[in-house]
Amino acid sequence: MASEGAIAGVVFDLDGTLYDKRPVERWVLSRMLPALPRLLRYTKVRTGLAGVDFDDAGALARETLQRLASDARGQETWRRWIAERYEPQVLRGVERAGRAYPGAAQLLLRLRAGGLRLGLVSDYRGAHDRLRALGIDPALFHFSLVTEEHGAMKPAARMAARTLAGMGLPGERMVMVGDRAFADQRFAETCGMRFLGVLAGGDPPDPTWTPWPGVRARLSALLR
Repeated sequence: MASEGAIAGVVFDLDGTLYDKRPVERWVLSRMLPALPRLLRYTKVRTGLAGVDFDDAGALARETLQRLASDARGQETWRRWIAERYEPQVLRGVERAGRAYPGAAQLLLRLRAGGLRLGLVSDYRGAHDRLRALGIDPALFHFSLVTEEHGAMKPAARMAARTLAGMGLPGERMVMVGDRAFADQRFAETCGMRFLGVLAGGDPPDPTWTPWPGVRARLSALLR
């Protein structure tokens, strides 16, 4: 049994955290190259919404579309493109080019069997479909949250409160694992959690960041 004050829960981001999203991004880009300007614009708008709370999913969707186009016709074009082209291509990309990081599924099983509570907090719809495409059972997580479905994205304070309540643990007894400093690392700070960053390349900004094998080793050490 974990001692008082020891880490008792691990909260994971999904994309770029449990799998390397770069091959998926290349696959999607290769199929949607003529739409590159649209892809870049959508990515920029989504990034700009990090941490902003719109109270409900509909309001967040409307704000996203309004930032993408000023008129109703343009917004409808964007809505259909996102729902009918972009999101299906991302899922196909995960199915075709996505691979869970080595040992990721086994690590989740070991952490759960070792008595730790597991959480999944993703900003993007379809998280469970992407998990299944990676060969990871969504039922491994005691708590799952898709922030987009609740009108805000990490590191919004309301999403942090929902995560703490859903995990049933104080922040100081959990660690957040993610791949984006502006979203995941700040989310960990908002929750009062420790943070482990999955470094996909380049120099680590601070010692909390390491490539996946180092993250896996640090998490495995929680079971000793």
